[in-house]
Amino acid sequence: MPNNFLQAWKEKRRFLKSIDGQYFLNQKRRLLRYPVFADLFSSISIFSMLQAVIILKGLQQKEKIDEYLNMQATISMQTHGKIKHHLIREQFSIDLQFSYYFFNEQQKIILPFFNRALNYIYQHEPDRLYDYPYSRLNEDFSTSIVDTFEHYSWSLFSSGFIHLIPLHVGDRSAQAFYQPEARVVLIINQQGRLDATISLFDRDVKRPNHHDIAKRLVLAFSAYFANDREGFIQGLLQEGFLSESYAKAMLKSKNASFIRR
Repeated sequence: MPNNFLQAWKEKRRFLKSIDGQYFLNQKRRLLRYPVFADLFSSISIFSMLQAVIILKGLQQKEKIDEYLNMQATISMQTHGKIKHHLIREQFSIDLQFSYYFFNEQQKIILPFFNRALNYIYQHEPDRLYDYPYSRLNEDFSTSIVDTFEHYSWSLFSSGFIHLIPLHVGDRSAQAFYQPEARVVLIINQQGRLDATISLFDRDVKRPNHHDIAKRLVLAFSAYFANDREGFIQGLLQEGFLSESYAKAMLKSKNASFIRR
């Protein structure tokens, strides 16, 4: 397998051709409008680009809501001379549908940088956003954001915001997710941060087998979360994720270059 830098570059190049990678490239300039998220514009790792995509889709949905409410306020003022809260609330539920969401503690979350209370207001009581203090959220909401990834943890990464495959293998501190285009497994901890990126299908695997891949990865990664290094490498070899020559080299070495922390 190539060195870590070259391997990461190849994986990133494949990722940028994926749906999420293309979305990041096409939409990332939107991040520059919001100083609190501007650092994500320069994302270079697969994981940080996925984080950026989650934030970008949340911003896209917030802008959609803000534009709708501004339009409805103008119409209401022209028609009734005041903002008719109950009419706007009723019409909102009819007119607006949201493409990206996930459930956290049985509540639908569409704006991942806000807590559950604000998500409820934005979906079910949007007319409250006309009144103080919520009216401030239209222009500047930086003081109301939560640490998105720590706040919502793993539920973000198995949501409709991005295209990761949750493997349903892990422990109380970390869970595994597969990114198919890049061919990597991301080990994400409970704080919503990356613990490790694990590369699959080294260059000596001539015909990668993608059939039933989630099930096969679970079998291999059970040993990883049991801290069984040898069993983990053997499992990856048995399931076709590493070539025999590379697996033997890794079993002899104290380092495992296909794991980047």
